[in-house]
Amino acid sequence: MAQAVYNFLGFSINEIRYINERKSNSYINISIVKDNYNEELSQYTQLIKVASDFSSRESIFIFQTDFKINDEKWFESLDEKMKKSVFFSISFPFIREKLFSITSDTNPGLFMPTLDIRNVDLNKEIKLIRKG
Repeated sequence: MAQAVYNFLGFSINEIRYINERKSNSYINISIVKDNYNEELSQYTQLIKVASDFSSRESIFIFQTDFKINDEKWFESLDEKMKKSVFFSISFPFIREKLFSITSDTNPGLFMPTLDIRNVDLNKEIKLIRKG
C-alpha cells in the first residue's frame, strides 16, 4: 500500500482575542501570517489569522496547522502559492467549524462560507464582507 504524500497532524488555537458586544460582524479577514517547513522533522506549519469586527475592537483568532511531509520530492515540486493553497484548503473546514463553535454562544456565530481557494493568492489577505 502506497503512503500518502502528507499527513494532517492537526490544528491548534494559538491565540484568541474575542470581543463580543452582541453585534453581527460585517467583515472577516483571513490570512496566512507565516508558513514554515522544518526539514529535520519533515513538518510543514501554517499560522492562519482570522479577524472580524464583533465589537468596536477587532476580534482575532490565530490557528496553527501542522502537516507531516512523507514525500519531500513531491513537496519541493510545489511552488509557494500551491503549497499555501493545498495545505490551507485542508485546514479551512476545521477552522470554520471551530470559529462557529467559539462564537455561537451569544451571537448568531461567525459563519464563514465554503471557499474555493484554487485561484486565490494566499500571500494576500482574503476579505469577506457581509452585505445587508
